[in-house]
Amino acid sequence: MKCSIASGLMGLACLLLPAISWAQGAPKTVSPATAIDLTKPQFDTETPHYDVAGAAAKAASTVVAEVGGRAITLGEVGDAIRDLPPAVRSLPFDTIYPGVLRQLTQMQALVVRAQRRGLDKDPAVLRRAKMAYDNVLANAVLVREAGATISEKMLLDRYDRDFGDKPGPDEVDVSIVMVATEAEANAIIAELAGGADFATIARRSSRDSSAQAGGNLGFQRQDILNPEIGSVAFTLPPGQMAARPVRTSVGWFVIRAGERRQGERPAFAAVREDIRTILLREAFPTITQAALSDVTVRNFDISGKEVQAEVGTQP
Repeated sequence: MKCSIASGLMGLACLLLPAISWAQGAPKTVSPATAIDLTKPQFDTETPHYDVAGAAAKAASTVVAEVGGRAITLGEVGDAIRDLPPAVRSLPFDTIYPGVLRQLTQMQALVVRAQRRGLDKDPAVLRRAKMAYDNVLANAVLVREAGATISEKMLLDRYDRDFGDKPGPDEVDVSIVMVATEAEANAIIAELAGGADFATIARRSSRDSSAQAGGNLGFQRQDILNPEIGSVAFTLPPGQMAARPVRTSVGWFVIRAGERRQGERPAFAAVREDIRTILLREAFPTITQAALSDVTVRNFDISGKEVQAEVGTQP
């Protein structure tokens, strides 16, 4: 076997091969004249030599930023991504990661600022922090116990029930131009009304990532679009442009609706997590009632006097 140390890590791996083979139990000496039984391994293939236990936990604890001495880990970034809306969460990791990390960095900077001002000792802040902590724990036990009761068959049965042979939702071919101010948007609307080409204007003026495609977003369902944009796009006749710009939290939009079509029934894989969320929520009341039955609940009025619950009533 020929190895080139010029190939960087590959060369290093070549140099280490004898040591690795030795560690795996290879014979100390093998004569070229010795007949080797190729039907049997020449070293131990059963005993694992690499400890991969806890690999996920180790990856989650990887520090990806530090703000005022406070670490931000890859696990925290992952948690934040999982809390994003499905349409955003499904984007490529490389697309989502910078924005999420920036938001977490900003949050930690604010946390440091709050601590320097003593807000971490404010009674009202502590109460709200406890409530947030309790809310996370309560949701965790609900999701874990409800999730244990959901089988793949249940998911498929609900898919057949809710989607079955029903047609998919309406879709509209939407095109947009995004600008910073209302004045810019109105100027573009006037330009388009005078006969200017929408795609050309979008490439020139739009600040949205769709600018390179002439502002075209393709066929979209209303629930996928920004609510302000969707409510306008789905009321426009095909080929028409909104007479006024639409304001959103990120800017002003000029909207044009293209062809309308009946969407296809979504594939099971595309809606599986949505169905699972519905089944989880349906199981929550049962788990909550079971939790209440396992504890003693005492109620008090605003003066601190205990209030006796009526017989037969639930807290």
